[in-house]
Order: sequence, then C-alpha cells, then structure tokens
Amino acid sequence: MNRLKEYFKIYESEETKTVFEENDYESNRLSFFVILICAVILIVSCFLNMAGIFTVTPLRMNVLTGMGLVEFSIPLVLCHKYKGRKRWLKYVMVFTLLLVCTQLFCILNHNVILIMILPVLLSSRYFSKGLTVIISILSVLFSAAASVATVYFGIIDLNFYPRLADGTSIVVENGLRSSVTALGIDPHRAVISMLVNGYLPRLLVFSVIGFIAVYIAKYGHDMVLKQNEIARASANAKAELNTATQIQNGMVPNIFPAFPERKEFDVYASMNTAKEVGGDFYDFFLVDEKHLAMVMADVSGKGVPAALFMMASKILINDRALMGGTPAEILAFVNDRICSNNQAEMFVTVWLGILEIDTGRVIAANAGHEYPAIRRNGGKYELLKDKHGFVVGGMEGIRYKDYEFTLNKGDSLFLYTDGVPEATDAAQEQFGSDRMIEALNINAEAAPDEILSTVNNEVNHFVGDAVQFDDLTMLCLKYLGID
Repeated sequence: MNRLKEYFKIYESEETKTVFEENDYESNRLSFFVILICAVILIVSCFLNMAGIFTVTPLRMNVLTGMGLVEFSIPLVLCHKYKGRKRWLKYVMVFTLLLVCTQLFCILNHNVILIMILPVLLSSRYFSKGLTVIISILSVLFSAAASVATVYFGIIDLNFYPRLADGTSIVVENGLRSSVTALGIDPHRAVISMLVNGYLPRLLVFSVIGFIAVYIAKYGHDMVLKQNEIARASANAKAELNTATQIQNGMVPNIFPAFPERKEFDVYASMNTAKEVGGDFYDFFLVDEKHLAMVMADVSGKGVPAALFMMASKILINDRALMGGTPAEILAFVNDRICSNNQAEMFVTVWLGILEIDTGRVIAANAGHEYPAIRRNGGKYELLKDKHGFVVGGMEGIRYKDYEFTLNKGDSLFLYTDGVPEATDAAQEQFGSDRMIEALNINAEAAPDEILSTVNNEVNHFVGDAVQFDDLTMLCLKYLGID
C-alpha cells in the first residue's frame, strides 16, 4: 500500500508548481478544442441520421445529442471564461468528455468505439498519474455500461453469437425478446455472448491504452521533476562559477591606476576568459621600493582545473619573488614545487621580468611563453625574440636562464598570452603575431590602457561572430623614468 501511495504521490514543490500549472493551462486549451470537435461530431451525426444515412431511432439520437451538447457547453463556457487558467478545469473537461463520449458510443455503438480512447489520452496530457488511472478505469466501466445500454436499446450484433457465423448487426427496437427468440437464439445467451465476444476484447484494448496513458503521464511528470533538478543543479553550478570568477578576478590586480603614487611607470592589464574561469593570469607587484615584478602566464587547459592551477602557480611565483632572487631562480623554485605534487600533469608557460625602477633595467626569464613586444620611444612595437626555457611544471630539475634589456624613458613593454595571436575567425584563420603588431602600432604612443583597448577591438573585429576559444590576457607597461 505504501508503495502504491508513493507511486501516486505528487511531487510538486514551489519550483515545479509554475511548470505544472502552465502544463495544465495548455492542456485545458487542448481539451477545449477536443470537446469542441466532439460537439461538432454530435451535430453532424444527428444531421446524418436525419438524412437517413444512420439508422438510429430519432428519439434516441435527438435525446442523447441534446444531452451531449448541453454537457459540452459547461466546460466550453468555463474554459472560455477563465481562459483555461484554472487547474481544476481539467477535472471538468476530462470527466465531461468521458460522459459525452459514452453517450456517443451508445448512439453509434459499433462505429465510434475508438472515441472512448479520447478521455484516457487527454488525461495523460495533464501529467497526472492519479487522474489518468481514474479516467482509464471509468472508461472501461462506462464502455461496459454503454454496451449493456445498447443491448437494452435493441442493438444485437449476431457476429458475436457463435451459432450464427454469418450474422450481421441488427436493430430490433420493439419486441426484442420475442424477435431474438424467433431467430432461435436464447436472449440471455445472446447478451452474454455479446459481452464476452464484444466487450472483453475492448476491455483488453482499453487496458493497453490505459497502461500507455498512465506511463505517459508518469513519464511527463517525472520529466518535469528531472528537468527541474537539472535546472537547479545548473543554477547552483552557475552560481558557483560566478563566485569562482569573482575569486579569480580578485586574484589579479584589477584596480587602476595601480600605483598612483609612482610616476616612474604606468601599467595596465586585462584578462578576458573564454569560459567563466580561465587559466591565464597576469600579475605585477613591487618586490621592494626599487623593483617591480611583472608576470604573464598561461596554464594548459581551460575551465575550473586550469583556474585552480593558475591560482596555485600565481601564489608560488608571488611568494617566491618577494623572497628575492632573479627570475630564473624564481622559476626554477616554482617548477620544482609544482612538479613535486603535479598529479594533474598540468603545466604553465611564464614570462617573468623584474624592472629596476630607477634605471629601467629589466632582468627576465621565459618559461615557454610568447615573445614580448617592445616599443622604443618614438618608434614602433616589435617582437623581442628571447630565448625560451621549458614550461613550468613539465619536468623537475629544470634550470632557466636570465636575460636583460633596458627600457629608456618613453619605452613600452607589451606582454600577452597565446589567446591574442591564436584568436580564430569563422574561417579558422588566426589573428597572428603580425596583425597583433599592426594593432599595437595603430596608436603606438597611446597610454597602456588605450593600447590594450585597441588590440582587443582589433581582435574582436577580426574574430567576428566566432566563439572565443582561448583566454585573452594582456599587460602593457610604459616606462616614464625619473625626472
């Protein structure tokens, strides 16, 4: 019994209530049109009978047709009045349809047997298992009552009587018992034979249809619940990703001007992830009052795993840089720490440079990252093709090499991830390093934030409607020197 109660239990929460209500309203409108069509069928049947095409007695046809039209008018009026926006209308609609279909079945017993399927099929559209089961049972009982009623009316199908294989359906309105007896048929056996041979096969058909209808109702009901669970899980995941995005954005410097009190340089950076979170990151921070560290990195992979790896790598680089040492020493230390417990087998490409603020001297190391671009005062941006080391996290014990260059007053440095040159349009053509340099030189003298805005606009114009495939991260520093 408990299992039966559990089967028919309605799992309707506040989240699914609106969905089920809208489904009921749509089903009410469907029921409206089904009932309207059935009313038209009743009227057409009445006219065909008047024309002599059907052989139903006028009294029975007129009475049952009139009753059916009156009964149909009730749900039609209610549905029209409330625009189908009442959930209780489904009971009025389906039960009325069941009643009138039974009456139509009594009028044309052997011709409209399929019409008894309508209430069952329609009830399943409401995704209510209980309603569908009730209507299925009532359809069986009403069809049985209709079969008995037709015998009472005098409709006997002799095909169901085994002694007369060649019999046909006949109508005996008056003197039913004497007429049947005159044919040599026992009236009681005739009725029983008709019910057994005529009604039982219909019962089996109704049972199959009822089972299917209940399954459809249950499947539809469970589908709504499942979709609600998926939507809720998706909303939770989205909320978590939004939080992760906020955390990741908070991990990189995002307040500009970053060092308003320092007049020796101007720095600006941006990061546009391909997903909610990404694996690119930039960083810049003062190691001490005379040195500025600049980091541009790109983690292998995308999404949450890359974001977690990115945060761990950034913290390691930042903490180790504050302890002192050259970029090569810093990267070697970070590489060993990551390789010691890198079960995900991820890696990160890194460009790390330390600017001596007073002189413009930069000591840098490149761990498999993109070439930086440098613009000399009054000139144009060009790639600085430095020597690449191995990626960080790829193999333990790697040693990196430092190299130096000097930024003079008015010079600029541009760092980026591969998402810029590898940005792809709809034709699968990449933006490329040459277009990037051209974009940088559109307004080469501009401030760092304007430089990044120009490059970003050029990339977006090139990509067009194509989906962003990789993270887009850039940093620009303009060295202003000491007056």
